[in-house]
Amino acid sequence: MTIPLRRIGGLAAASVAALSLLGACTPPDKAVGDTQEKEPDVAFDGLDRGDVVIGFIGSDRPDFDRVALQAFEDSGLAASYLSVAEVEDPARAAQQGVKDMAERQVAIIVVSRLDIADDTADGWDEALDDARGAGIPVALLNPLSDLPDDTLYAAALTINDRAADAVPIDDAVMTIIDDLPHDKDMMVGTLVDE
Repeated sequence: MTIPLRRIGGLAAASVAALSLLGACTPPDKAVGDTQEKEPDVAFDGLDRGDVVIGFIGSDRPDFDRVALQAFEDSGLAASYLSVAEVEDPARAAQQGVKDMAERQVAIIVVSRLDIADDTADGWDEALDDARGAGIPVALLNPLSDLPDDTLYAAALTINDRAADAVPIDDAVMTIIDDLPHDKDMMVGTLVDE
């Protein structure tokens, strides 16, 4: 069986186009979801909240996680939650969770209370790079450690329900998902107006 040259050329062109689109998922020198320094010239109304699924990687404190998860639910955002509180190696479980959420193509991955030890740093870089390669923004919620590579996360969110200038956590997450201008470090609140 022979394949016409024209068909091979078409397949080659399609392959090149697909590869170039994959490369477009990761902005150079920026995190996914942290690429806008100013409002875009063309208005983009963003994703519908009903279409958003947050990949939420839990922490060693499930009570803390529940506060954020409840705020997401109260604001109409769905979250797929992975608890790592009672596993033998929480860091490795969380890293695998990030990779799994990247494969599921969630709208954003939120990592609660990220804690990087010397023996887990490479695993975190690899897991967060998987999310970056998939074009999925990452937000760190109350991180316990700083990441040296700020292209691996769009923002660090710190919960402070007493701060008058705190951004509602759901609005902060939607801003990151929609790739609108935002601070790298954001104070967020979990209290939802009724």
